[in-house]
Amino acid sequence: MVSDRDRSPMPTALADPLRRPRSWPPSSIVSVSIHGYHRRPTPDPAKRVALAARIVEAIAASGWPSVDAVLLPGGFLRLADPIGHLDEEGRAAALMRRRTVHDFGALSAHLGPSALVAGVDFKPLSRKVGGDQFVAAWRGGGLVALARKTFPADGDTDGSGPIYPVYEEDFASPTRVITLGSGRRAILLGCYDAFGVRSLAHPRFANLTAIRLARDRTGNLRAPSMELRRGFLREWRAMVAEQAPDLGLVAIHNFIRPGADGYWQRHGIAGASAALGAVPVIGAAHFNEGLPILAGLSPLASIDVSTSHLDEGAWRRPHAWRPAASLTLPDADGVPVALIRRFDL
Repeated sequence: MVSDRDRSPMPTALADPLRRPRSWPPSSIVSVSIHGYHRRPTPDPAKRVALAARIVEAIAASGWPSVDAVLLPGGFLRLADPIGHLDEEGRAAALMRRRTVHDFGALSAHLGPSALVAGVDFKPLSRKVGGDQFVAAWRGGGLVALARKTFPADGDTDGSGPIYPVYEEDFASPTRVITLGSGRRAILLGCYDAFGVRSLAHPRFANLTAIRLARDRTGNLRAPSMELRRGFLREWRAMVAEQAPDLGLVAIHNFIRPGADGYWQRHGIAGASAALGAVPVIGAAHFNEGLPILAGLSPLASIDVSTSHLDEGAWRRPHAWRPAASLTLPDADGVPVALIRRFDL
């Protein structure tokens, strides 16, 4: 159900695309969706590194030219001992000290100038406070970005489990925007951050009610007032507008099956493209019960979506962008475990 605030008219002053026309060399983004689960049962990190190695090997052998980035789903790695309470340098150092993560990041050295992007989740801090959800990017074997999710889903904070806390400093951090080999600037979005980025068109397109626990700059956790939430949103909007990303990469956690992603495609993926000025927005996700049987199904990608799309409310169309090429990797039993799709820019 789309709320009434999404049906109100788009302000004329915000109706034009927000990015300046630019020219880049041809390149592509590769998204990789996975058959399986990101949390229950918790995937073995070592097995995930082995799967990622197979994926990187397949892409390297494909002959596909000019790949800017390879995107894996949210929670592709799930680790213990959250690191979000550290500053940005401390987070990066703590993450890369883990052997599994080091081995995973080293795979990016086999992708040439391409970035390897994946979701990295952490188990809850306690029975009441949830863990971290990050999107990380590596290039040439080194970590180049680590972005913590700022916009939780309602299920992250409704009390059905440990409550996911947002951290004030993450809303204004520009380090989630990276420059790719082609010169394009990509914003790394952790799952529901794709819905939050729609606020660039107008604040009403961001759902702030799911922000139920926040840490301020002094390190204290508290239930945030609506005034504080709006302050977070102002910082976020200013950061995204200043960084002016040329595309969005969304590490989505999961869908039960292909076809269950329709709401996300119309309101999350296409909505983010519209708010960012018609830029490409590409996602990758786990599909719990099985991958799409055709590469063009459930693409989790949009491009060239007009800002007027956001005015369509519940009638928003999917604006699905089909991949130019694809590969499928099977497991030992021949069941497809990874769907690798190439989107040409």
